[in-house]
Amino acid sequence: FNDSMNDRTPLTVALSPDGDRTWPWRRNVAQGPYDYAYPMAVQTRDGKIHLIFTSHERTIVNHAVLDEEWIKQGGGVKSWLSK
Repeated sequence: FNDSMNDRTPLTVALSPDGDRTWPWRRNVAQGPYDYAYPMAVQTRDGKIHLIFTSHERTIVNHAVLDEEWIKQGGGVKSWLSK
């Protein structure tokens, strides 16, 4: 989701341990001067979370592979998405 009322940055992922009641773990996947929009995520059997989203005014489609542990660690954006 976009954790902003006005901008399409940053793009944030979140985990809920209690059926969507609370979201204690959040981490930005992408942030910067570009817009990040239309996210769609699927978790595969191996636990990986595949996130597809657009950037640069919907001219680029991005594919990020995350896991729950990375989200729970917190911290900055992965370097391959911060450019």
